[in-house]
Amino acid sequence: MLNERKTMKRKIKILHVQITDNYGGIESLLTNIYSDIDRKKFQFDFITTAKKPYQDKLKSLGANIYLMPSIKNTVLYIKTFNHVLDNNYDIVHFHKNSAANIIPILLAKHHSSHPKIIIHSHNTSPSVNNAALKFLHHSNRWLVNLMADKKVACTKVAAKWMFGTLNNVQIINNGIDINKFTYSGQDRDLIREKLGISPSDLVLGNVGRFSEQKNQSFLIDIFGEVKKAVPNSRLILVGDGLLLDKVKQKAKKLGLTSKINFVGNQFDIPAYLSAMDAFVVPSLYEGLSISAVEAQSEGLDVFLANTISKEVVLTKNVKMFSLDERPKEIAGMILKNIKFNDRKNDAITVKNSNYGLNTTTKKFSDLYQGLYYDKKN
Repeated sequence: MLNERKTMKRKIKILHVQITDNYGGIESLLTNIYSDIDRKKFQFDFITTAKKPYQDKLKSLGANIYLMPSIKNTVLYIKTFNHVLDNNYDIVHFHKNSAANIIPILLAKHHSSHPKIIIHSHNTSPSVNNAALKFLHHSNRWLVNLMADKKVACTKVAAKWMFGTLNNVQIINNGIDINKFTYSGQDRDLIREKLGISPSDLVLGNVGRFSEQKNQSFLIDIFGEVKKAVPNSRLILVGDGLLLDKVKQKAKKLGLTSKINFVGNQFDIPAYLSAMDAFVVPSLYEGLSISAVEAQSEGLDVFLANTISKEVVLTKNVKMFSLDERPKEIAGMILKNIKFNDRKNDAITVKNSNYGLNTTTKKFSDLYQGLYYDKKN
């Protein structure tokens, strides 16, 4: 093994499938990993079907981004995908929310370059949650297990969803750069001033794409009850998505527009977290909430729906609630448990829970090198 590594004259080439036009959990994770990994040893390239994917940072790191046609145009999709695979990748790393669409996995498995295949589960339900996709997922799961050279998941719950078992599945936590996610009083003041929020206001927040899964509509209801109890309350919502306008309309209908800051996609997430007092995640399902890990690192009080795996609970500042509870009851629980003016960074706790970026990067590196040398043998 050592002699082989000494004689390796080129980078290990990994193709990631796929990134979207939203800077979500997968995009954030892969950007962080490629920023941190030894790029003299590893080449990351990416497939996307989005016309405007998040890619500037990835391109600046040396990645190639391949634009794919929609899977609905099956013939052209297959032709284009095979053309990308002709670049002779050592590994194709599939980032999946479900097994509903396995066409690209089949193409990689039967390509003449014979890349090693990683299937990585990032969620516990399809991106579009409906009965047909769930049926396809369960029907295809045995093929996913058969085709994967390595099975990976962000949590045990995500592993069971994708593979139906924990056997031979490696759990790799979605690590964060804890040096970035530390509370800053200066950032708190700057963001609050920018958004017209008073230093004394109670600020709730959430980071995520506006989708059915993230359930921001329910968060509007919760915030409405918080505001009734504490009139000087504000809500910061970071992100974009298909349901953004619908959520804005609901806020307007409830007379909350002036108290909610819809700030869109932001790359300076740590600064916005510093401006908050509490972080609320009412998601219908999650593989692993990276934003909740980031919020905990900054010492925020974090309130999670119990639909989210308890594997993400890393600090004492986390409380969980049921989505079956009324918004008023959840609001009361939040107000009861917020520790005002007692903000302390929990970065060390997060790091010691194996959620530090360095730990995650090393696991990715070891995974790729193990498969690469296995292929050579």
